[in-house]
Amino acid sequence: MLSSMNPRKFGRVVCQFVGTSLGDVVDMSAGGMRITTPTSITPKIDDVVTVKLVGISNVVFVRCRVAWVKAASKRKWTANLLKLIGGTRGEIGLQFVDLTPEARQVISEIGAAAGRNETIRPDIEKFRKNAA
Repeated sequence: MLSSMNPRKFGRVVCQFVGTSLGDVVDMSAGGMRITTPTSITPKIDDVVTVKLVGISNVVFVRCRVAWVKAASKRKWTANLLKLIGGTRGEIGLQFVDLTPEARQVISEIGAAAGRNETIRPDIEKFRKNAA
């Protein structure tokens, strides 16, 4: 059964307060990121887009391939999460393409900071209480 699964190549970190020119980063790995974006923004799968990524020490422009696009979710827990972050939004999966050394540095800094972010836990507990 494991052979039929498509395992992730890189681990993901949950991000808070990380912005891009397309929307807010939900989670990120060394290979790409998942962002929430207003439903008015609808790139197509396999489009290559340049995204402005706001890091800790720098702002970089990152080339990404659109891996997948999801409309705003109808599932209750996702809908509640979307209310918390500000309205009807879709999700886009972006795969990094041809990263520059500067972009790699910014992505590494975001990953390291997210791993130490102690504010994530209280937010998750608050969401779980409100979703029940």
